[in-house]
Amino acid sequence: CVEYLGSFKEDTEAKVASYRAALAAKMKDELAERALKQLQAIATFEAGMNSAMQELVVREAAASFKDKFPSDSGMQSAAFSAAVRSLSGAQLAVTEDPVAAHFESAFKSLQGVDLSSKAKADAKGSLAERVAFAQQAKEAEFKQSFMVTAAEAAEVKSIASGAKSGEGYDLSKLSADAMGRLEALYKSINGKVGYAMSDLAMKQIPLTSDAQANKYIEEVNSRVAAAQEQLRRARLTAFVSAF
Repeated sequence: CVEYLGSFKEDTEAKVASYRAALAAKMKDELAERALKQLQAIATFEAGMNSAMQELVVREAAASFKDKFPSDSGMQSAAFSAAVRSLSGAQLAVTEDPVAAHFESAFKSLQGVDLSSKAKADAKGSLAERVAFAQQAKEAEFKQSFMVTAAEAAEVKSIASGAKSGEGYDLSKLSADAMGRLEALYKSINGKVGYAMSDLAMKQIPLTSDAQANKYIEEVNSRVAAAQEQLRRARLTAFVSAF
């Protein structure tokens, strides 16, 4: 026992150093894994958006043809002539087939059009306007899902203003509701950008039947709780300082 106690300090320091290294490695792996998953989610969203846009273009072009054909005598006449020529075995050019001509014209109307926020968007307008409307809706959904919005940033700043103390922040000034909302924003925003938030929660030591030992355990648990609260406030302070 004496020999063990003689090397206790050195052994403990070595184990603590090993624990810190293992903890840092674990946090690094979690961060890389979370970032990879977020990038995969973004790639999946973009692939789905591109597929949806292609489907939309074809669907809207077909819908505009159905709307136009019943009231366009010229298109009806061209369709009849194209059908007769097709039955005779003649090869039709794209311009001679009203269906093909309509789709070609619709697709050409999208060439050179900026479908981003600069383009006119109208759910019931021209093909380009309808596609722009869908594109901008998808872009807004993307920003809401994977980017920090202006509303979120403003809300963080608003909450943080209530904890301002000199050049820094004193989060103890915040109400329980404000602190709860700040923590919710901390989790949601970090989740959006793919930042892994390691759970470093330390468990309380259970009490024993020894009253003297319990006094020591309660002191340790108190210090553990204080350390956890200090870590939580440090994280949230760093978070609000970024805004």
